[in-house]
Amino acid sequence: MKLTRNGKLAVAVATAITLSITSVANAKGTTLNVGGASSVASVIGQCKTAYSAANDGDSFSYASTGSGQGLKDMETGKNDFSFSDSPHVKSQSGSPIPANEIHVPTFVFPIGVLYKDFLGGKKLALSTSTVAGIFAGKITMWNDPAIVKDNTKSYTVQVFKKDKKGKPLKDKKGKPILAGTKQVTQSLKLPEKMITVIYRGDSSGTTGNFLAALGQMDKPNWPTADIGGNTKIFSSSDAKGAINLNPIAFQAANGSEGVTQLAAKTDYSITYSEVNYAKLNKLGIASIINKNGDLVQPDDAAVAAQVASADISANGVVTQNYLNPAPGVYPFTVVTYALALTKYKEDAKTSAVKSAIEWHAFNCPQTSPDAGFIKIEKTSPLGMKIASQLAKIGS
Repeated sequence: MKLTRNGKLAVAVATAITLSITSVANAKGTTLNVGGASSVASVIGQCKTAYSAANDGDSFSYASTGSGQGLKDMETGKNDFSFSDSPHVKSQSGSPIPANEIHVPTFVFPIGVLYKDFLGGKKLALSTSTVAGIFAGKITMWNDPAIVKDNTKSYTVQVFKKDKKGKPLKDKKGKPILAGTKQVTQSLKLPEKMITVIYRGDSSGTTGNFLAALGQMDKPNWPTADIGGNTKIFSSSDAKGAINLNPIAFQAANGSEGVTQLAAKTDYSITYSEVNYAKLNKLGIASIINKNGDLVQPDDAAVAAQVASADISANGVVTQNYLNPAPGVYPFTVVTYALALTKYKEDAKTSAVKSAIEWHAFNCPQTSPDAGFIKIEKTSPLGMKIASQLAKIGS
């Protein structure tokens, strides 16, 4: 059959209309309301495209409001699910916690002790007691004897086996496999300069976890630190007196982005945040001297070693021993929870929430391997707990 020019045009238009109608008819995807912990905002943003492609076009715009606000938004029904760096055990808004809310441990990452580099790229070493003293306002100068001692001695570094991509090899329980040890010597000249502490001014799960660790590591200076991570506002903690006494040496900013950006602008500053923000703001990452006396960086292997021995309750809450004596562990390690409901009004939303949490738990860290979040093995105790909690959604 021979078509005239007008005939060809008519066929083309009809085909375009048909394709348009088919595209609309086949369009999939549920849009969710999600927000909370600022700690995971960066990695979620990096995984956004891959997540949507793998889940039939499901999507959400992440509101990086902090864990405290994320908890409030679950209580008021604003969010379909929230991420929080600490368990939801107390109402933040005055409204009750939803009766069918569950905790799904989803992300694992280290809190880095970050500082404005004043060492020409050399790595600062800090013991856990020294970190606790700095943030309590008891150690105020960079040439304090405690910091000098940390940086003029030899340490053992645990070396873990790695695959061809440089990632740590782990056993079925998610524990990294030790290859051996090496010795390193710290020899740094430290300046006679005041330390400026940059802390989170907003309600923060990162703060809650950091203070929980300090409470175990240094009870005399952190006597009221809540092991459950419920003290989410730094200025209301045991450091309150130091903040009031010397507000120049303690400065606040909101969100992980805020504290790291302020630290980058402030000479001789120190802060606590997720390690991926260190690279974004050209901050140094301190090596930590753990309970075993090892010098450790907040990397995948050290974080996996720490969380592998943590206790996991029936409701999904992970309790860590920040004084873990095991070799090579990084003590300032955080588990971020997805707070979700077991049932939503729409079946499509129930399914979308379940798929979103599962994908971010097991796929997002691999999609964005340099974001600072560790891969969770499905065969590990944490991986199996994730699966059992997800099974409650829609059941």
